[in-house]
Amino acid sequence: MKKALDEVEGQMTRLRTEMRAASEVSDTALLIDLRSRLQSAQDHWFALLGVPTDPPASVMAELRPLKSVRERVLQTLTLIGAPASQKTIRAVNEAFFGGAPLSSARMASLRRDEERSFRSHRVVRTHVCPALLTESFRSARSVLASSAWPLSQRLLAPGTDQVNYLTMAVNLADAAAGTAGENHGDGNAINALLASIAANIPGLAGNKPASAARIRDAAQRELDRLLPADQAARDQAARTAAKLPSAEQMFGTPTPQST
Repeated sequence: MKKALDEVEGQMTRLRTEMRAASEVSDTALLIDLRSRLQSAQDHWFALLGVPTDPPASVMAELRPLKSVRERVLQTLTLIGAPASQKTIRAVNEAFFGGAPLSSARMASLRRDEERSFRSHRVVRTHVCPALLTESFRSARSVLASSAWPLSQRLLAPGTDQVNYLTMAVNLADAAAGTAGENHGDGNAINALLASIAANIPGLAGNKPASAARIRDAAQRELDRLLPADQAARDQAARTAAKLPSAEQMFGTPTPQST
């Protein structure tokens, strides 16, 4: 009980801090979203204390500690271990962590909210940011990364998509085998997701479903072959990108205006 209360109270404190920051930059949409999440956290807190709530306390008490969309996206990106599309993040989150599906609309606005928060300098935290293209350092469409990663890991060179896909396959196979920490997902959903991933990995073709161990081994072999050249390209681009202003290193260079 004490651990659950501490987690909810910590979340309430973080949400209040984020609300103050959003208020200072007049971000009304984010304020409304944060207020809704704070109310949900408060309801959960009351339920843990045994105070009657609506919905019933018995239902609220069964809820897992609440996470914001940003926290859920970062949690999923950490599991994947590489930049990923919004569609992939939603699928992995639902399979491995369960809970309500991530809202497409909320994820679409998340990047803008994160850039606004970063530029305001009001809250120091890990941000969800876009992956950047090595040719232009502009943001890649719908591909998200974690600001906790080094710059080279957030860059996309011509061969990086396949490297990131294989990296994800290795990490998800490890998680499915129980070697990468606890998850709360659905075993059938995880197996279905791994099967769809395996279909695009060399050496796993055939009618027999591949085990998590086979998926990991096949993905790692291909990753070992492709990673050195891709890593060298991204490292070189990162040295150039390091000269950009910090906001552009995080969220990309401006798109040229058409005339």
